[in-house]
Amino acid sequence: MYQGLEWLSRRAMWVAGFCYLLITVLICFDIFARQVLGFSTESTIELTGYLMAVGMSWGLAGTLFERGHVRIDVLVQRMPLRVRVWLHLASLLALVVSTGFYVYGAVSIAKDSFAFNATDLTTLRTPLVLPQGIWAAGFVLLLLAAFALALRSVAQLARGNLDAMDRALMARTYEDEAAETLDAVAQAQRHMQAPGVSSPHKQGTK
Repeated sequence: MYQGLEWLSRRAMWVAGFCYLLITVLICFDIFARQVLGFSTESTIELTGYLMAVGMSWGLAGTLFERGHVRIDVLVQRMPLRVRVWLHLASLLALVVSTGFYVYGAVSIAKDSFAFNATDLTTLRTPLVLPQGIWAAGFVLLLLAAFALALRSVAQLARGNLDAMDRALMARTYEDEAAETLDAVAQAQRHMQAPGVSSPHKQGTK
């Protein structure tokens, strides 16, 4: 369950990234159309709003697994390990509860839009249940991810595997980011040294 949700959450981050990329394309096209072609697409604001909401909600679960959410943990890092893991678990359980409220609210909004056949007031007349339902799905994925992470943490705590639990829930450090950067550089170097791959420098000297 945990690995499946982690895989799904990371794929959802790709969807979130595509949403923000599409926002950029739509805004650039609207600027070009207004300045060069002499018209403006009224639906740009509507579509970018939907895409931003979906991109935000679909990126939450993957960011949780990546330990990328912003946290103020100056005091937590200075506490003993046995105290620190319990604080991690308490914050994770608080996330599960709060996300449950978000899911309830988001699903309720989508259900009401479906019941009343609500549409946007713009020229597209978009059925609101579509963007709202996709937006709510991101919060559902976050709830499942937080719940799975909480179950895994409780199991680690029961086994006394406090170090692994602390590493999984502690905020990312400068050392973590530096290690990931060095690993990415090493992968790029291995790719450039692979047979059949020539570097830009070698290509330029031919």
